[in-house]
Amino acid sequence: MWRKSLKGNPTLGSASTKWFWRLRGRLSNGGSGEALRAWGALILAGGESRRLGTPNKALLSLGGQTLIGRVASQALKLCKTIVVSLALDADEEAFRKTLPAGVQFVRDEVKGLGPLEGLRQGMRKLERLGVEYALTLACDLPFLNVEALRFMLEEAERLRVEALIPRWPNGFTEPLHSVYQPKPMLQALEEAITAGESLIMEAVGRLSRISYLSVEELRRFDPQLLTLTNINTREDLERAKRMLRLGLAGG
Repeated sequence: MWRKSLKGNPTLGSASTKWFWRLRGRLSNGGSGEALRAWGALILAGGESRRLGTPNKALLSLGGQTLIGRVASQALKLCKTIVVSLALDADEEAFRKTLPAGVQFVRDEVKGLGPLEGLRQGMRKLERLGVEYALTLACDLPFLNVEALRFMLEEAERLRVEALIPRWPNGFTEPLHSVYQPKPMLQALEEAITAGESLIMEAVGRLSRISYLSVEELRRFDPQLLTLTNINTREDLERAKRMLRLGLAGG
């Protein structure tokens, strides 16, 4: 559906050494300070792709990259920690070949729970890694806008919410183009699964602090809201290819 070098080896104590490497990470990130923030990203790639006629649309090619490769490359501009959630029987090696080194993987442990299980395993991993705010993305968002994503992460931090979710004027929400705090979201997912719920927004409803962000707020960074475009059908994929050829979207 289309919707709009510090060189050398410092001889420092353990705490100082940790500080040194965090500072080095900041410098290598252009001095932005984002490397010092506890931001991470979760990319969900465990869904089926019946309408596209392929086992996993995440590995389809667009503009010289796989769909998931495009998502990961944008997320890495903001987050040092990237986790990809796979189906129980997915070919992890096929994903490793198309993703940057350092990307980590989790798998579903229970079949039949849909995206709730992928989210649960991903949030569990991110919490263990010390991530405080997790950019959570579907694998089929080819035109992600980095400035829009940065704004969302910063808003979630500023408001100190457990979830920040874009919402359209008609009330439709974008839970897989959102920001979550891993710890409370993991608890909400566990409760939702135990209760037999199957929708992401049912789990979100169990959180205490939720902010719904009007998609209009994102237009200042992405006037056409291409960041929210996803690929569900062959027609969607061909349209995305045409947009790239015509220079109507970032390559």
